[in-house]
Amino acid sequence: MTSSPHLISRDSLANGTIQQMVVDRDGQGADILSDDELLASRRSLIPDDYQGDVWLFGYGSLIWNPVLEIAERQIGRIYGYHRRYCLLTKIGRGTPENPGLILGLDHGGSCTGQALRICHTANLADELDLLWKREMLNQSYLPKKVMMHAEDGRKIETITFVMNHQSPSYVADLSLDEKARIIAEAEGFLGTSYDYLDLTLASLNDLGIKDRYLNQIMKKIAQLSDKSAD
Repeated sequence: MTSSPHLISRDSLANGTIQQMVVDRDGQGADILSDDELLASRRSLIPDDYQGDVWLFGYGSLIWNPVLEIAERQIGRIYGYHRRYCLLTKIGRGTPENPGLILGLDHGGSCTGQALRICHTANLADELDLLWKREMLNQSYLPKKVMMHAEDGRKIETITFVMNHQSPSYVADLSLDEKARIIAEAEGFLGTSYDYLDLTLASLNDLGIKDRYLNQIMKKIAQLSDKSAD
């Protein structure tokens, strides 16, 4: 597994490095939200004066690279959405010429993942603004509150980011074979689409979460590799 040349971090989000990389890769016409638009979006869900716990629901990279200051983690399941490779990326894990694929939460079914509680000692608004810069940069996702049924019996209201079906990057009709091919080949400034899959599967396995769909894609990639070696 190769390492990413530019990992998403607190600094790279706060100082605008990631935003600038997107503009540099996708051109000055890149459809990214301004800081004011990101702030307005975050405030529409969690206002600056919000009091209480804030939990995030992670189903992919938030599990293995949350970036934020996390106080508690809980495994659980949400209903009405499932983990799916349905988001083309021309930047972080791919290029405009060779787009990659990353995960989204799409309508239907359920998804087991990990809820992350932001530390009380952290500045909540600042932490959430970093999160919005990470997840909402190009409007591929929609922020939403969803109820997670935790393994310990609690019902926890969480923030998560579901697929925006109006995004031009949303793809709904790719076969498993085509997804495997894209993931096996694509690479962007954050690393390869394969690394993203590998890290997600490894983190889910560490939590005892089995995802048949992701394992099927990984097997397809291995078959592609075997064919190319023949």
